Amino acid sequence: MTTTVLGAPVPQLRRIRPIGSAASVSCYLKTQWPRVGGPGIRPLPDTAFTDPAFIGRYQPSVWTYPYVACCGVDFDTPDRASGLKSVADRLHMPLYKLSATELADPRGRLEAMNRMRYASHVRTRDGHKQEIGFQDWEFQQFAPRRQPLPGSPVSLDGHLFALRRPHDMSKRVFEKQLHQRIRNASFNAFLQTPAGREHCAMLGLAPEEQIRWTRYKFGETLRIDKAEEIYIFRPTGEDADRLLIILERIVHDWVMGKLARRPNHWCGRSQLARHNGRG
Repeated sequence: MTTTVLGAPVPQLRRIRPIGSAASVSCYLKTQWPRVGGPGIRPLPDTAFTDPAFIGRYQPSVWTYPYVACCGVDFDTPDRASGLKSVADRLHMPLYKLSATELADPRGRLEAMNRMRYASHVRTRDGHKQEIGFQDWEFQQFAPRRQPLPGSPVSLDGHLFALRRPHDMSKRVFEKQLHQRIRNASFNAFLQTPAGREHCAMLGLAPEEQIRWTRYKFGETLRIDKAEEIYIFRPTGEDADRLLIILERIVHDWVMGKLARRPNHWCGRSQLARHNGRG
């Protein structure tokens, strides 16, 4: 049995979850989406953080909270598709916002995301359009199967990971490292790959119209940028394990001198222009 979407035949998908399941991935598609961190990810040795060489160099500083967030699960109007949850349902993919904050109360980050309606826009043939349900972002609970290594600067703190950055590692450098190491699972980037285009074709969707954007307002100035912190990610099991490994490796590699420390190494062209007062 087939249906027709956007003028193309779309096969009836085989269900892998019963009707009524809250899971976004409820039907089988042959797509092999990327695992966060890529195939070469490896945990550190068990003694990485108890080794005197690390202990002698590591000076803990500001708490940073890596988080995973979603929106659109509205218990008041469950019959109305909205937010990132509806995007995940439409694409049959596990999609979440993945980033970090150093706010003492991380809930303040949610408030900022809700005000800006992070990732609420798509670009259609008629221009940018805002979709509903992106004003109720909430943290989702990590459920890794592995534990942090002995002496690790990373711990699980309720719905968040908690990490003590090294004293000489800035917030900007940490976030650049995090997103660099998980970029293989970027949702926007995946949509532009052959696998992403094929996945959308199986669902009768135009991949360029699934890319997420955010509208920013600075006084009278408006700007729309791609929402690059949406990732293909499962907060439970293997993906949460992989994120824990990545966080531990960022700290360990920095402390042990395995990462470049040139400030401009972390600037994109637009960032560098703004940093130098030219943008």
